[in-house]
Amino acid sequence: MKIITFAAGVAVGFIIGSRAGRGAYEDLRRKWRGFADSDTVQHVKGDVKDFAGRAASDVGDKVSETVSKVTEKATSKIDEVTGKSGNGSASASPTA
Repeated sequence: MKIITFAAGVAVGFIIGSRAGRGAYEDLRRKWRGFADSDTVQHVKGDVKDFAGRAASDVGDKVSETVSKVTEKATSKIDEVTGKSGNGSASASPTA
């Protein structure tokens, strides 16, 4: 991450400080496009996207599992305190 930040800073400094003006900017832009559009970069980009999708799915599954466990424990504690049976269908109807 530090390298990317450094490279971005160098690029901005080059563009701002360049006496060549627009030509140097266009040359840098053309080189960046060539790099960003290369097959290697596109392949890595796809791999990172796939990995992030799998990781997000795994995290979502673990969160769902944890929420279920906590809900079960909380329900059993509430049933224990209120003296209800643990059949899981503890729905109280409000009285007006």
